[in-house]
Amino acid sequence: LDFIKALNLNPDHRPHDPRKTFATRCKKAYVDEYALKEMMGHTIKDITESTYTVRDVEWLRKDLEKMQ
Repeated sequence: LDFIKALNLNPDHRPHDPRKTFATRCKKAYVDEYALKEMMGHTIKDITESTYTVRDVEWLRKDLEKMQ
């Protein structure tokens, strides 16, 4: 990728590496699966979760704190 070379970045790293790291750390910390999907901007196909469950910022913050 040209921008990796232009910015003199390690060519072994890819743009999705931070997302992989974040998702993996969340899973290891037992972050709620649907909270993780919400934070990553992924589609939630479960109707109860996607339509009737509202996760506010405080809920998501508490899940993120599990990674400490």
